[in-house]
Amino acid sequence: MIAALSTLYFPAGLAIGIGAAAPVGPVNLLVIQHRLCRHSGSALLLGLGGALGDCVFAVIAAFGLGALGGLLEAHDALIRIIGGLVMLGFAAIIWRTAPHLNGKHAPIPALRMALVTFTMTLTNPATLLFFLGSFTAIGFTGIGHDTESHAINAALLVSGVLLGSMLWWVFVSGLAGRLRDRATDRHLLVLNQVTAGALAVFGAGAVAAGAAAW
Repeated sequence: MIAALSTLYFPAGLAIGIGAAAPVGPVNLLVIQHRLCRHSGSALLLGLGGALGDCVFAVIAAFGLGALGGLLEAHDALIRIIGGLVMLGFAAIIWRTAPHLNGKHAPIPALRMALVTFTMTLTNPATLLFFLGSFTAIGFTGIGHDTESHAINAALLVSGVLLGSMLWWVFVSGLAGRLRDRATDRHLLVLNQVTAGALAVFGAGAVAAGAAAW
């Protein structure tokens, strides 16, 4: 019975994970930037940070953790401001760097940047609404933590989300890798400036939205 109930949850999570990661935003730009400047492992670590952030929201939505979701909603303004400030800070750092294709002058360790992408994802409460809406739209009701079968279904859904998100980052990293041989340091500098500008816009928007809702 559990196996029959669980058949569609993993592939559904896979599709939702890809949908959560695919929209062009600061994490996509950072993954592309690091893949062009350095190696695929570095870019995938950044993607992993974003995927784990998505996974946290998927866990809240799939297991019906209403109290935690309510806590995030209650502190929505503060969370947005913190996330915006993080993005503004790294926008300034990235703008000041001069990237090189040989990767010898990479200014920020990949693990630290992975923590940044995790924080960026986690401080965007709209992501939680995306997962809640997606799970509701699909119409799956057999998820939660009240019974064993519901918990298994929720775990399969969350596992699919994590894998789907990571598949997207593998795709983006691979695509950027194909362009690496055509890139020059000048191209990387322009990409750095575009990435920094996008981070600044997203960050300023998050701070403004949080301040308005305060």
